[in-house]
Amino acid sequence: MRKTLLLILVLLVALTLGGCGGAKNESASDQSASMEVGGSTSYESQASSDAVEKEKSEESGVGEGTAQKIIRTVALSIVVPDVEKTVNEIEAMLKNVNGYVQDANLWQSNNNLQGHLTLRVPSSKVDGFIPQLESLGRVERKNVSGQDVTEEYYDVEARKNNLKKQEERYLELLGKANTVKEMLEIESQLARVRGEIESMEARLKVLNNRVDLATITIELQAPKTLSTGEILREPFGERIQTGWQRGVNGMMNFVQDLVLIFVILLPYTPIIALLGYAVYRIRKSKRFFKGRNGDQDGN
Repeated sequence: MRKTLLLILVLLVALTLGGCGGAKNESASDQSASMEVGGSTSYESQASSDAVEKEKSEESGVGEGTAQKIIRTVALSIVVPDVEKTVNEIEAMLKNVNGYVQDANLWQSNNNLQGHLTLRVPSSKVDGFIPQLESLGRVERKNVSGQDVTEEYYDVEARKNNLKKQEERYLELLGKANTVKEMLEIESQLARVRGEIESMEARLKVLNNRVDLATITIELQAPKTLSTGEILREPFGERIQTGWQRGVNGMMNFVQDLVLIFVILLPYTPIIALLGYAVYRIRKSKRFFKGRNGDQDGN
């Protein structure tokens, strides 16, 4: 009887140990399967987490000591005696401050030459350059503004540094890859990160250019002439000469218009002549019959 109980007890212990071992093996296999399924995202999360930790440690150093990034913009409207001469003077002035003309347009309006210039001048020299421009003529409008892009600049820079860290981590993982599948997955993530880095670097380049070089737009106008009805600055003799010339030009234009109308109608002369002759004959016939009827009534 005791042997039978002992045998049953041994069998129960063996079954219990076997069940625990099977459960452990099943959980281990499930864990390995889950690792295999999530392999494509494990590289990304691992690289991102490492980069974020490094970025946090570096962001603590970005604070009060950072330089401000200000985009300066100036707009001027100036009345000058000679627009073309003033443009040449501005180009010479730009050479002294290492600036340049980004865009220039000149055109005629109401017999007056006008111009629009877009200048790029180092931001550190703008304050001294504006008075030189104002001395060229009479300033009618002036607007100076500054756009603070400090937060945007350092945010883009921090994200770029974060992506650089991710790139370094992906390169490390690529060196440790054991299969072709792992290499392809890592290279795909590397291409994505490098594309984002190029985008951030392009944005930083644009911001640096706009911060380092201020933009100055200038509208150049000549003094108003006789046709505007405003206050004139030209000498009286020149105004008389201008008025006489306009009168002569108007008369010449009128005569030329008459000659032009005659030339246009010249091909239609035979038709007009026939129509005129027909009208003449009809009216003459009516007068003849009318006179004849009057004579008959008198008789």
